[in-house]
Amino acid sequence: MSYYMPEKITPELVWGNIPIRDPFSHKGTYGSVLALCGSDTYRGAAALCAMGALRSGAGLVTVAAPENVISSISSRILEATFLPLPDPENLACAARRATVCAIGCGKKAEAQTEEEIREILQAAAGLIVLDAGALTCMAGQGEMLKKVCGGRLILTPHPGEAARLAGCTVSDVTGNPASCALNLAKAYGAVVVLKQHHTLIAAPEGNLYENHTGNAGLARGGSGDVLTGIISGLAAQGLSPLDAALCGVWLHGASADRCAARLSMQAMLPSDILTDLGQLFLENGR
Repeated sequence: MSYYMPEKITPELVWGNIPIRDPFSHKGTYGSVLALCGSDTYRGAAALCAMGALRSGAGLVTVAAPENVISSISSRILEATFLPLPDPENLACAARRATVCAIGCGKKAEAQTEEEIREILQAAAGLIVLDAGALTCMAGQGEMLKKVCGGRLILTPHPGEAARLAGCTVSDVTGNPASCALNLAKAYGAVVVLKQHHTLIAAPEGNLYENHTGNAGLARGGSGDVLTGIISGLAAQGLSPLDAALCGVWLHGASADRCAARLSMQAMLPSDILTDLGQLFLENGR
């Protein structure tokens, strides 16, 4: 596929990949998400990621975070369970059980974060989604990531994070985003979600897709945390890394378009789009 002719994500592609819920199912049917998210400064990121995963249909969501983060957000996400950190033994145990591990939303790029990431990578058998601080911690470690979790890895960088992952400048990324996304996908053995006006999704095999939903109302802190949660929640239900990324990006943007029509781009908040996500699922029999 040409670097300059990405395939457009369509509603048909999205709804053809999202399963209809079985009336005889239970919470275990829809997988589990372990969200290693949040820090003193970015406590809400953990809640936004967890709610994105829950609203997109995951059966179980566990937030692994410091006690002060958990105490700040637990009243906002009654449906989640919590794993207070630091606790290496229980973190590894939770990673082994999880269908998907979403790592990095609101995490600082520091030694403690990198240690926690490595604990999860060594234990997890499921899909891994890396965002924010986790991307910075893992920059330049493509060979290790390919060896440990190649074929079950999703990266969700904005251009600055993509530049760190690729070892280039932000101008290099924005000047040729398709090439950057494809090269990162190959170098890290991952599906890459390069967030921009028209977000690009690249796979290691050379597939390239472009999303045309979304608006400038998403240009505020927390939007990426919700996206990571949505992608993780879809992957927990059995979607492949590529399909989870494609569907998650499209749904995130389509929900934001509805939210802007309801509240305006100026006033809408990342948490608001979760209501519109629910309406999309309702209208499409999910």
